Amino acid sequence: MSEEIHNHLPYQNQSKTDKINEKEISQPPTQNQFEISKATEKSFSQQQNPSKPSSSAEKTLHQQLNQPKTDKVISSIIDFIFAKDHRKWLLLIFLLSLVLRVLIGIRVPFNADEMVHGTHAIGFIDSGKLQIMDQDPLWFWLTDFSMKILGFNVLGIRFMSVLFGALSVLAIYLLGKEIFNGKTGMVAAFIFATSAYQLVETRAEMDIAMVFFVLCAMYFLVVFFKTSQKKMFILGWVSLGIAMMIKQIAVVFILPLMLFSLYYSKKYEKEFRFKQIAQAAAILLILSIPVLTFNYLLYKDKGIVDLQFARFTKISFGTYQAIGATAQPFQVKSLFVPTGGLSPGLIEGLRMFNRETPIILLLSVIGLFFLFASKNKFTGLLLFSFLTIFIFLSGTSLLSTHFVWGSSYIALLSALAIVKISEKFKKEQHAKACMYLIIIIIAIFAIIEISSAPAYGFFGKNELGKMIDYKEQAINPNALVVADSRIYRGRIVFMFWDKHYLEANFFPQLLQEMEKMPGDPVPTDTYFIQCIPTDCGWGTVKDQPEFNASMENIVAFFKSKAGPVATINDIEGNPYFHVYKQTFPLKPGVLEVADSTHDWFYYPVAYKPASKIFDNYQTHNALSRFLDRFAHLILYAELVLVLLLAGLAGYLAFKKS
Repeated sequence: MSEEIHNHLPYQNQSKTDKINEKEISQPPTQNQFEISKATEKSFSQQQNPSKPSSSAEKTLHQQLNQPKTDKVISSIIDFIFAKDHRKWLLLIFLLSLVLRVLIGIRVPFNADEMVHGTHAIGFIDSGKLQIMDQDPLWFWLTDFSMKILGFNVLGIRFMSVLFGALSVLAIYLLGKEIFNGKTGMVAAFIFATSAYQLVETRAEMDIAMVFFVLCAMYFLVVFFKTSQKKMFILGWVSLGIAMMIKQIAVVFILPLMLFSLYYSKKYEKEFRFKQIAQAAAILLILSIPVLTFNYLLYKDKGIVDLQFARFTKISFGTYQAIGATAQPFQVKSLFVPTGGLSPGLIEGLRMFNRETPIILLLSVIGLFFLFASKNKFTGLLLFSFLTIFIFLSGTSLLSTHFVWGSSYIALLSALAIVKISEKFKKEQHAKACMYLIIIIIAIFAIIEISSAPAYGFFGKNELGKMIDYKEQAINPNALVVADSRIYRGRIVFMFWDKHYLEANFFPQLLQEMEKMPGDPVPTDTYFIQCIPTDCGWGTVKDQPEFNASMENIVAFFKSKAGPVATINDIEGNPYFHVYKQTFPLKPGVLEVADSTHDWFYYPVAYKPASKIFDNYQTHNALSRFLDRFAHLILYAELVLVLLLAGLAGYLAFKKS
């Protein structure tokens, strides 16, 4: 080892410097040599006494090395703010996106689907289920977990859309940077962060979370196409598999991604890589094991399958006949022929994007022309994936939340247009001024678009959130809550799932049956929640005058005892709920009867009792038990992958180039 070090020392490998010049030694040192010697001695002295720096630069370095950790952190933050580092802008955009989604998520009123999917997330973890009858499990597991942490409230039930909507800003930046350039990716991130369509769809639904993992899949695969890194190939298809396990619509992306993979390998590598397609299919199959196992064991035990399998195979479709109209398969005819009072599917699908601002839509069209003109290698990937999912949904499921994926394509094309337009200016300062001006206009239009609808905006809390706040502060655990049946049942479940609640149409019958119950009556606080607008979410009460009249009779009963103790306003300040409170002598069995009515959309509320869950299966042999346990293991592994992929996206976005 010493010989190896010796051979690498300077001045020892050259024969001309191996020997000391005896003539130089015999001569006395010159003045210049003497000064060099003094400087060397001084330097050596400082090395031995580092606490005595000799120059201002050394003093600065010495102070930095010895300053407290808090000062180092503050200095690093200040350096980051004033440095020419693109990451600070990305961080600001991400934080802006997060804040906007929190504010709007708390404010926007709930739609009907949220009160199905969101309430089905309550208790999902404790149920031990692999999935529910119409959706895959990951979103429900994660949403239940977020509610356990943040509370069973508006933010808790919508947090997955808040979080993954903000994370999608980073994913769109990465994808834009990889397909085009960093500037385009950054502008796309801002457009996506302030997208009116994205923001108002910050709901308790799976689509926004799904979009994040689809974007990750496309990013990783683009990197794989460019670099042939195997890990990127695996990450890409794993991301798509996770997207599928959040919402089945992501399955549609398999076709365009696989076909583009074959196209790319043939065009640029001169051969079809069918082996890669087989490997991708294997990854997706493994990640689908929880769903496949659930349906296999359920069919083996009870002869039924979930809604999606029933939808396309017609096996046990009668089980879901009540919602059969909402589960129709894709039909080419519906793309071109008006159905159900709607325009042809292709037109209705395009109208979904009207939720974006006009300037964004205009820029995206301009960006499309620039995309074709640029002859980008990944033009086919963007166009084919967009058209595939657009055509499928336009022919089967025309819901606004199902089209939120389109915002990512619109953001990329709009950003491309902005960058290309700004590059037309020869002077850099003019180009920057043009870009900043367009971005400011986009932000103004987004604010106007979001604020224009009465129920939308940036501040305040919707009526369900306010009711939950009141419940947690005022309604004791042993009270009976009687909810006006004109309130949509899913809303009643969300607000009062953890209380002894009863829908008002059962209340007269309950009082009659109480006489047959054993035990003595005890004073029980009873709250009645009145729907002031007379229709709180159903949308059909106006067509049921007798039903409306029966509810008004119950309102009159409680009103005759005393006035409301609280009034809950909607987001516009209009009275929405009246709360009445009375103390009635009720037998203990009344609360148990009230709890026995807690059923909602095929399932008992919070999946309790388990005996009432229609699609729970029994494992009858060792093989079935093994499959069940293995499927749960895969599910838990997928939850870990969700966290890892989210963290990886953040790391890659903020990694210093």
